[in-house]
Amino acid sequence: MNTIEKLLDLLESSRFVDMTHDLDESIPYWPTHKPFSAELGDHQSKGDESYWRTITIGEHSGTHIDALSHFFEGSKNVDEIPLTQIIGRGVNIDVTDTPPCGRVPLEAVKAFERENGEIREGDIVFFRFGWDEKWTDNENFLKDWPGTSEETAEYLLSRKVKAVGCDTLALDAFGGENVSHRVLLGNGINIIENVDKLGELPAFFGVIGLPCRFKGGSGSTLRLVALLDR
Repeated sequence: MNTIEKLLDLLESSRFVDMTHDLDESIPYWPTHKPFSAELGDHQSKGDESYWRTITIGEHSGTHIDALSHFFEGSKNVDEIPLTQIIGRGVNIDVTDTPPCGRVPLEAVKAFERENGEIREGDIVFFRFGWDEKWTDNENFLKDWPGTSEETAEYLLSRKVKAVGCDTLALDAFGGENVSHRVLLGNGINIIENVDKLGELPAFFGVIGLPCRFKGGSGSTLRLVALLDR
């Protein structure tokens, strides 16, 4: 079976789940960043031939990926992320019992592995806190989110995963230090934040994520898709 045949077979045999939040003016954003905005240019209702808008967007708006340079000056920018970095096996760890501002202990990850199987080299690991359910409630989405502990981040580093994601505004807990960012980004592991629909996904699934190639960028909005058997 050649590559085209494999692709067509994948389209026929797979169900696709969009893990990406819509982008509009109402979405939550980091307080020091600029909000998303869309300014109308031409439109058929004004007698114009076509419709287009000017989009203003922060690099870390909506569902997005952090490049290594987000925290480490002189390291790889988003346009230098390998094309296949966010293509592979997704791992979905349910940690919805983590309290507000809490940190996922290493034992939670090991308990997941005992029940479902080990995290492997090259995996893309997601933590489901259930925070995507607050996405349209800015007041509550933007405070008290939980995150991962330094010990958990170190363990994922030892497993040689490619990326770590979450459905919260940041992988590190609200009000805490950015230890997971430093452990992971500092060692070549990208971070994905504001992920949607983890509650609809099994423990393991296929995942494809493609960021924009912002030259010299610290991150990018990301179209993130899960692949499941039909």
